Parts: sequence; structure tokens; C-alpha cells
Amino acid sequence: MLAIVNSGMNRWHNYYVEGMNWLTQNVGIDGIYLDDVAFDRITMKRIKRVLTKDGHPGIIDLHSANQYNKSDGFNNSANLYMEHFPYINKLWFGEYFDYQKNQPDFFLTEVSGIPFGLMGEMLQDGGNPWRGMVYGMTNRLPWSDGADPRNIWKVWDSFGIKGSEMIGYWSENCPVKTNNDKVLATVYKKNGTALISIASWADADVNVKLNIDWKKLGINPAKATIMAPEVTNFQPAKSFTAKDEIPVSKGKGWLLIVK
Repeated sequence: MLAIVNSGMNRWHNYYVEGMNWLTQNVGIDGIYLDDVAFDRITMKRIKRVLTKDGHPGIIDLHSANQYNKSDGFNNSANLYMEHFPYINKLWFGEYFDYQKNQPDFFLTEVSGIPFGLMGEMLQDGGNPWRGMVYGMTNRLPWSDGADPRNIWKVWDSFGIKGSEMIGYWSENCPVKTNNDKVLATVYKKNGTALISIASWADADVNVKLNIDWKKLGINPAKATIMAPEVTNFQPAKSFTAKDEIPVSKGKGWLLIVK
């Protein structure tokens, strides 16, 4: 079927769904990776049903290039595949996405998957690791283009990001903001500690101060420490106080642990 380009709905989809059913029941696959799709929402529902039968996890990972161009009809991938999103677990919207020039709203709505309850990952030229972290995104191995995400994953593990509450800059409840509207902050909150991701869309290097709602953060400011762990090819180790100005390079940012 992969060698045949077909359109819309036809009986090949029955063959495809039954193949997924056989793989789930006989091989025990835990999901599938889709590199663009040519079938409709009904077929996606059928695939999800057979993938999750008898308690199987049925993870569906959707990859696409940015299709906002002449050849693909100027239709962004998020818009093109939105009808499938209820049955998908994660997105990898990769090639031709510009992670350096595009603005925060583009990241949020057309790349991250967050407005639709999905996670996302980056690809083109290694993505932008600082901006990506504001949306919970890294790039993916082994297609990292020199930007190895494992160093950031180590910070996730040492902090204990699993089980934390992600509060994005777009939320009124985000307990940390900066004094520059071009430098955005997202918080990963746990009891007594938080991982703060800040990233810049400013046109030049800037210095910013953090505006922290300590009550929302659940941390006593008199005892708080703010520390940037060393992350290879991302940031040096450094300590700050809540009163310090934090230098932020153009197009970059920080991962800060408050406790």
C-alpha cells in the first residue's frame, strides 16, 4: 500500500485497517508512526479502535512538513490534519518550519499541538531548543541536526518533570512572567520547586527581571534559590536571585530551577 498513491476513500483502507489489526494482535505493536496521511477521519477512527483493542496503548505519532506553500496549496499541517487530532498522541511537524523567524503564536497554534491537547517535537535544522522548551518541545533523536536533545532530557529527569504541572505563558495563571513582553516564561510546577523555561523573541540581546507570584508558585521567597543547571550547547551553570537582571541572548533563553 505504501507504494501506491491513492485518493480519498476506497477499499484499500479496509486492507490497511486489517493489517493494523493483525500487527496489534499478533506482533503486539504499541502504535504507529504516520508520515502524512491520505485517508479520512473515519479511517483514522477505525485504526485507533484496532490499535487500542484488548488494552493495547495504540499510540499514533503524526509527522508532517509545513505544507503552507504553492505545491501543497498553502495549507498548514495543523489545519490540514485537525480532524485526526482526537485520535493522535503526538505531533512531529518538522521540515520547512522556521523556528527562528516565526513568532510565539505560530509556535503555539501551528507546531506545538498544545491547544489541541497534544505534545509536539521539532525537526528542521535542530529546531530552537530555548523556544521549544516554552512549549514542552525538544527535537528528536536521531534527526537532531547537531542539536542533541539528551542534555535537556537529563535536566527533565533530574528535576523530575514527570508529574509536574505545565503552566504556559499564555495562561493567566502562569506564576512567572518577565518584564519584557518579547521574553516569555513557562513554568513546570511541583511541590516546593519549579522549572522555569524562558525564551526570547526580542530583536537583540536583552536583560530581563522575573516577576514571580510566590504564592502561586508555593515557594517561600525568603528561602528561595534560582539556579541554571549547566546544559551542554544550551546554557552555562549560573545562580540568580529574584532581584537580578538575567541576560538573554537574541533567539535564546534559559532553564531555571527554583526551590
